[in-house]
Amino acid sequence: MQWHLCFSLLQDGKTSLHIAAEKGHIGVAELLLKAGAYVSSMDWFEATPLRKAASGGHLGVSELLLKAGARVDSWIKHELLHAAAEKGNAVVVELLLKTGTVFELLLKTGTQVDSRNKREATPLHEAAYGGHVDVVELLLKAGARVDITDRRKATPLHEATSGGHVDVVELLLKAGARVDITDKNGRTPKDIAAECIDVSFWDLPVRIQEGRKSILKLFATVMAAGPYRRIVRNLGPEGGELRTASCTITVPHRAVTMETEITCQVINPNDVSLPLKDGEMLVSDVIELGPPGTTFHQPVTAQMTYNNTSLGGAREAVVWVTGDRSQWTDLKTTKVSEDKVAVSVDHSTTFVVVSQLKQDKVTVSTEECTLTSSTQPAVQISFPEEAVTTPTQINIQVQEVPERAVEGLKAEDESSRGLVSTSPIVKVETDSGSAVQFQKPATVRVPHPNRNMDIGHEGDTKLKVMSYEKGTEDWLDETDNSNPRESDEFVEFEVSHCTSWIVIIVKDIYQGPEELGPIPLKLCRWLQNRSVQFILLQRKNNMKQVVIECTLTDIASEKRASLMEEGYEAPLPSGTVNLFEGQRVEIKLVGNVEVAFGLGSNETKHQLTFHSQQSNRLHMQVMASNGQPGLDGEGIAAFFSLPRVEVTKQQGMAARARKALEKVKEKPPKGFEQPKFLCQLPIHVPYEPLKQTEDESATLEGVAKCFYFIKENVSTDWMDLAFHLGFNGADIANITGRNRDDKSRCMDMLWEWKKRKGGAATTEVLLKALSKAALQSVLDGLRNKFPDIGKFNEGSQ
Repeated sequence: MQWHLCFSLLQDGKTSLHIAAEKGHIGVAELLLKAGAYVSSMDWFEATPLRKAASGGHLGVSELLLKAGARVDSWIKHELLHAAAEKGNAVVVELLLKTGTVFELLLKTGTQVDSRNKREATPLHEAAYGGHVDVVELLLKAGARVDITDRRKATPLHEATSGGHVDVVELLLKAGARVDITDKNGRTPKDIAAECIDVSFWDLPVRIQEGRKSILKLFATVMAAGPYRRIVRNLGPEGGELRTASCTITVPHRAVTMETEITCQVINPNDVSLPLKDGEMLVSDVIELGPPGTTFHQPVTAQMTYNNTSLGGAREAVVWVTGDRSQWTDLKTTKVSEDKVAVSVDHSTTFVVVSQLKQDKVTVSTEECTLTSSTQPAVQISFPEEAVTTPTQINIQVQEVPERAVEGLKAEDESSRGLVSTSPIVKVETDSGSAVQFQKPATVRVPHPNRNMDIGHEGDTKLKVMSYEKGTEDWLDETDNSNPRESDEFVEFEVSHCTSWIVIIVKDIYQGPEELGPIPLKLCRWLQNRSVQFILLQRKNNMKQVVIECTLTDIASEKRASLMEEGYEAPLPSGTVNLFEGQRVEIKLVGNVEVAFGLGSNETKHQLTFHSQQSNRLHMQVMASNGQPGLDGEGIAAFFSLPRVEVTKQQGMAARARKALEKVKEKPPKGFEQPKFLCQLPIHVPYEPLKQTEDESATLEGVAKCFYFIKENVSTDWMDLAFHLGFNGADIANITGRNRDDKSRCMDMLWEWKKRKGGAATTEVLLKALSKAALQSVLDGLRNKFPDIGKFNEGSQ
């Protein structure tokens, strides 16, 4: 081959190798390289032969040039992947991403799946804008960040929505893409999709308009789910990641042996039961790794973000896991940063991060030893020689009791006004939770209550040592059995088993231990209680949509104002009430209002669970009940605190067997504790006459013209109609979950029926189904409205 063919410049500074690469002529490219053509020559636009090959989707030429040593360390090195993604060439993208020689070559030069071009866009931006589903799927599988932004602050979801690419939007949403991120112009993907409603000044192709309409429906479904999103990815042996706003699940290489569907879902805290004790609080989202029953061959890591504002030197964050959302165990954690922890699991499970009092874990041997609290050095527990027969792990927690707690309790409770001061509460337990009896008494030292609190008192007082009886809510006076010794600084007393203790100073007015027992119990409850208020909001443009929020009193007014800016209106927050962490609250509607058809009844329990570090919100759809035309719905939402349900943390087999034996021996239960009324808020639902849309049905043909009339004239009876149209229970349940609006669900069902049956979805079949569903009034109304649909012979059924 002649020299000038290899090295001479053609139009725009291209070489022969540029032309061969651009056209995909692998044979010519191979000859040119053998003849000495420079593999990384640039044309006048600084494009290399490799860029030309990748841009054209020529797999063979791209691989040939890379193996020949094509330079990818220039300013265009990351654009190789962009070019293929922009053109929608899944084969080339797969080549650039797959494990193998080519990918290793690219990695050595720094090519990454999230590399940026001059516009700071990533390959995922390019593929999403072009609607290249296969490429988007490959990039996501390779770990591309789904919410990454370009120079315009646009995400791949912005790009896919702009182009009306429904399939790409579905993929991005499954990967966890957020619909509420704003670009440089303040537009969210939803705003872009909504432009399909008024396109009078847009010259948009019909495909894009229709695509945006479908995307808008997808976004409505996602936003109705609120923060409780479910992310789904199919991962193979190469592994990958699933991300929510607060959690990253990392599935390592060979954790699964074949392509497997992995899910990561944010669970509504109302749907789980957490065994929160005194001093414990939920500080993260509830994350479920699924599907249930999935096992992994390599440990899967969950990195969770939590609210660290509640933490201090005396607190720590721990991760609890469960397989059934009720029985929980602690999991060993690794602290990643100030607000992140990581755990590893080998099977599907549910995670939460809980803030608790810091635990000092020490192994007590048969030798004499003294344990000192790391959070309150004045607290010590000393074990004599042979206090235990075998080395035993002991956990110590110290809960400080502030002076305001004593003053607040005395102000609220008449029977506690004899309380003067207290020591911290000291909790000592074994790692397994078993009831260990010490062979010799251990000595506990705590700060003297009079030194611990600067509360003056004149008159006679008594010092009492109180101990908590495990498995009950009772505190016992152990003063006579514990041999207390006082000094100016400390109080020391003897104990023979693991439990919780507190030393209190009380006025000399109590006659017996039965009067003292309730004081520590009420104090513990006071420490866990939070002052809260309830807010009830209704949409200005749809008063049937109700949001109930339970929030801390300190931020209630601010929270109400913020929600009102989002299109809600509300009365002032309720009065202040007290709730403990994890307490359930039931909401009952009273008066001429009720839950809307198909969304439960007044007998259905509507509850939320209070967590001080979380958003405690309940959505309801309400309506006027027993009303007459022109009569508004007037009533109240009443709030009731429910009694604490005892849920335990799971222990080992021996501990579970011991607990089962203890349950058989336990005392008869006390009287059933009834829900306690807390407060109430007014609710008003204005009367709305049925809107008749003149030509909505007129634009439809055949059987479809009946749909709007049926939708407007049925309630929950549409489920009976669905049954007689051939839908099974699972189908009906699936349709029910699509939308809170009852009538919209009916319309969904009718269109689904028409889609499934095609030409068999006739007016006659629909009329017969209405008759079988006992919807005679709807049937008669249809005949009056559409005389041309005719009648069928009901006796021929």
